Amino acid sequence: MTNRQAMGQGKTIEDAIEDALAKLGAKRNEVDVEITQAPSKGLFSFRGKPAQVVVTLREQSTPQPVAGVGTAAVVNGRLEYVPPQPGGSQPIIQFRSDIKVYYRGDEVLGELVLTEGLDHLEIILPEDVEPELHYDVIVSPDKTKAQLVWKRTPGVVHKLMDQAPRNRLVLQVIKEAVEAPVLSLQQVQEIAEVSGLNYGLRLDELTPEILDASQGAFDLAVGTPPKPGRDASIKYVFQDEGADPELDDAIRVDHFAVHGTEGVTQGAVLAVKEPAQPGVPGRDVYGQEIKPAPVRDVEIKVGEGAQLSEDGLQAIASVPGIAFLQGGIIRVKEVFELPGDADVSTGNITMEGDIIIRGNVLEQVRVQSNSGAIVIHGLVSGATVRTRGSITVIRNVVRSQLYAGGASVSRMRLVNMLQKTADQLEGLIVASESIVSQAEHLSFENLIRHLIELKFSDLPKQIKAVTHFVEEMEDPAFEEADALSAALDDTLLSTDALFATSIEGLREYRQAVLSSVDRIENMGILESDIKAGYLQNSRVEASGAVTITGQGCFYSTVLAGTGFNAPVGLFRGGSVTVESGAIAAKEFGGPTGIATKASLLKSGRITASLVHPNVVFSIGDQLYKFDESTPQVKGYLHEGILTIYSGSLKIHG
Repeated sequence: MTNRQAMGQGKTIEDAIEDALAKLGAKRNEVDVEITQAPSKGLFSFRGKPAQVVVTLREQSTPQPVAGVGTAAVVNGRLEYVPPQPGGSQPIIQFRSDIKVYYRGDEVLGELVLTEGLDHLEIILPEDVEPELHYDVIVSPDKTKAQLVWKRTPGVVHKLMDQAPRNRLVLQVIKEAVEAPVLSLQQVQEIAEVSGLNYGLRLDELTPEILDASQGAFDLAVGTPPKPGRDASIKYVFQDEGADPELDDAIRVDHFAVHGTEGVTQGAVLAVKEPAQPGVPGRDVYGQEIKPAPVRDVEIKVGEGAQLSEDGLQAIASVPGIAFLQGGIIRVKEVFELPGDADVSTGNITMEGDIIIRGNVLEQVRVQSNSGAIVIHGLVSGATVRTRGSITVIRNVVRSQLYAGGASVSRMRLVNMLQKTADQLEGLIVASESIVSQAEHLSFENLIRHLIELKFSDLPKQIKAVTHFVEEMEDPAFEEADALSAALDDTLLSTDALFATSIEGLREYRQAVLSSVDRIENMGILESDIKAGYLQNSRVEASGAVTITGQGCFYSTVLAGTGFNAPVGLFRGGSVTVESGAIAAKEFGGPTGIATKASLLKSGRITASLVHPNVVFSIGDQLYKFDESTPQVKGYLHEGILTIYSGSLKIHG
């Protein structure tokens, strides 16, 4: 800086100018101002920048002849000219590329001799920039917040810097800032009115200092969101709380750990309804009411052995027995109760209704109910438990078989096999129709065999599985064998000439499969559940859901109609298959890569907190095998494609 210049800095441009004037000891009208940095304030916590200017003392003297030569000067931003005395030289002006100069209509570059004075001289400075103020009101999608946002951009005015008379004058351009407009409190109030904001206004919290920022955002109005209500709910008092969730991950099996399930007495409360609680309306920034989401009501449903209280808020046992939930209906049935173990001393137990065994069911014992529920307080070891109703084992199941739902499980399995057969046949028919006219040199039998080998290799396996199932029905112990045989079309077992006939023959066979499916499904499926504390080397089949309350399942096979859940346990080794619904466990597989499979035959969702390597998830005919340990896994069909997520990261599909 020269002794005629000073640099100033401040919050605003005016503050910076005052700072520089104080340093130079000059007044505002005695200097020219050049803005070197416009001020900016941080938005959303970003740090802003101060204003910076350079002020220069003006030359106030008027142009005077210098030694007989012509002179040029700049006074108050305007070019002045003094012609030379006779014999003196004309003044010369020099300029940079940011200044355009035209003389007698022609553009001049670099410098110009003022041979004709200022006549016909045109000087064009850089274009000025107008100051700008942009603002908007942004309303949230739920209309509970209206935010005023703004941005102020200062303008710039260009002028020639004042200079004393001289024969050779170098033109210099200085820039002066023009402050951008600032919204006033009155203007903001008008903006709010024009925008229709009339509720939750915060104008009293807005200050000129806030609006003075170069850019900013302010919550102009804040509405009141609605308070959600609570849906009606039912607590089924008679159901178990489940196993202790504090068990560690080590395999520690206590075969005699009692978690407790008791039969109910007459007059016992079985379920309690918590009535729905409506939400509280809110109000948006336009003053309109925001209605809360509607609440859902539910009713307690009771069947035999249970009744509703007068207010409908409780279900009460009308007889002593075992309480259970079936199809959303609470029922209580009187039961057969064995106070000790079912073992060689008691022999097999077969009853018509419900069975409660206070002890264990031990080696080679068979417990069967024709229509009721079975509750076992001890463990089941090396035994078979079968019923059309539900099964609850409080302790653990080791080397045993549990079957709940009776023939419903068999019907479910047969329907799935037949449906897969029909799907394979449909694909085979479509493929053969598309190429039969192009393969006239091949016999129909050879054409079909080639298609099966190339694309439909599972079809013979499915037909063989159906045939094997029919052979199993010849066992006298097979429930409802006669009914299932009657539902099957006779042509299903005559497959010798199936692939040697024609496309029409394939269509007829597929129609026979679908007709059989319809007849079997019309027989109805009773959804019966199984609940156990722990499974090891066992087989469990339920037409309803299977729930494991303890550590989980080890080297077992589980087949369920509507779902499988091991909320605090793991499924390690073996397979779990569900027709439609949800499969959930804390872990699937093990760190050493034990082969484990979770399958949904039709649709649903598979979830786990942790999945180890060599675990397979399958839905329908699609599957995915995990190659490494993966946390927070969920799998489902999305637009017909098997999709696997780990947390929020898609890893397949």
